[in-house]
Amino acid sequence: MERVVPREKWLYDDRGMMKWMGWILAGHSAYLENEQQQQRPTPARPEMALSQIDSILQTSWQAGAAVTLQLNVLEDNRHVAEFSGQVIGFNADQVYVQLNTQHLKTVYLEDIR
Repeated sequence: MERVVPREKWLYDDRGMMKWMGWILAGHSAYLENEQQQQRPTPARPEMALSQIDSILQTSWQAGAAVTLQLNVLEDNRHVAEFSGQVIGFNADQVYVQLNTQHLKTVYLEDIR
């Protein structure tokens, strides 16, 4: 259905310009691009032995060094994106990692690739 209103009954003069509501601002598009890049699955790294993973996590915790972790979780037959941060604690089979974005992430030890 098309509504045709004669020009003399218009409430305001429409200049025929595109409205801004459909546009994406530069900051928003940069944020979306960054989020998409972080969520992109990465190629699988070689799987490490549990003792080797434990040793690297202990070193990170003691020295305050950054580690990069990849979980052994598949999405669309690919491993999920890896993340980097510093190990700040352990509790039973859980590892607490402070990400570079200052967020805290809890990871189960058996999920680490």
